[in-house]
Amino acid sequence: MSKSHISHDDLGAVAGDIQGRPAVLHYGDADAEYHAVRTAAGVSDLSGRGKLRMTGADRQRFLHRVVTNDVEQLGAGEGVYACMLTPQGKIISDMTVHVRGEDLLIDVEPGMAVVLGDTLDRYALMDDVEITDVTERYGLIGVSGRRADDCIQSLADPLPPLPPGGNAEIELSGVPATVARTHRTGERDYDIYVPAESADEIWKALLAGTRDGEGDGVGGGVPCVPIGYETLEVLRVEAGIPRCTAELDDRIIPNEAVKDRAVSFTKGCYIGQEPVVMMEHRGRPNRLLSGLVIEGETLPERNAVIRKDGKDAGWITTAVHGRAVDGIIALGFVRRRSKASGGPGWPLEVEVDGTTARAEIAYLPFYDPGP
Repeated sequence: MSKSHISHDDLGAVAGDIQGRPAVLHYGDADAEYHAVRTAAGVSDLSGRGKLRMTGADRQRFLHRVVTNDVEQLGAGEGVYACMLTPQGKIISDMTVHVRGEDLLIDVEPGMAVVLGDTLDRYALMDDVEITDVTERYGLIGVSGRRADDCIQSLADPLPPLPPGGNAEIELSGVPATVARTHRTGERDYDIYVPAESADEIWKALLAGTRDGEGDGVGGGVPCVPIGYETLEVLRVEAGIPRCTAELDDRIIPNEAVKDRAVSFTKGCYIGQEPVVMMEHRGRPNRLLSGLVIEGETLPERNAVIRKDGKDAGWITTAVHGRAVDGIIALGFVRRRSKASGGPGWPLEVEVDGTTARAEIAYLPFYDPGP
């Protein structure tokens, strides 16, 4: 189990357990955390996420051959989102691949580094590739929000402009770091990878909002607010972003949830390609990731049954109390035949705590922050 090197003392952190792993749920005021991301910037401790480092002369060629997206054409400083599939086309793990000068750095959900590493090892029999689990070597700090650039800029002079998926190897307050543009909340999102032993130093400097962590943020930078897991989940759901082990698992083919982001239909063969291509040629999948607005105050559990006219129509994956949308909002998979008579606003029912709650299909994303 990954251990964070970041101290949350004196920040009002409320800890909890997420899928068997410790996490900071919030820092005492989740509403303030949410508001900070929507108006300025929030900082999150993502150190528990899995991290793989891939080296060797064949590293890009090999990864390109086994995952769903185009890796081989990327240059240093570029990145891509992709999935590792079973031969049947079902998702084993998603990943974000950062191409750096000497290696590939691969980001996955907490607990998935071993799963993905073992899977890749099985296919790397004849390739010059070495795959190392570096989860414990790196601290990972997320910076999200309208002014995320300004928050990081206070420690890096200058922060190079990064397109979505891009990364740069720079120094933050003298600490070597990889800064990458990512896709976690729908706002401007950055991941900052630093040596584990320096993670707490950079964390505190970002929270202070000025170079070297001194001052009150006025003039030198934007003081960032620490944000916990609960706020990240609300932001993620409002943005309609699926997450591995929540929306993405071995029941799901990429076409049903992440086709546009994760799949290249021009790159050639990869593990599980045939079912993905067949589904694409057949037309829309039989079920799709959907947004739902649910009446009531009680959150449905993961895998809660969605029904239409008393018949099973799908299942809930993640439900939260929305902020951009008042009430309970959720991501889930709804069978296409259940949506055939209507799109957004189409009524459904969801099992909640032994009873039935009214629900309706909603457009994704629930909230679009715009440019």
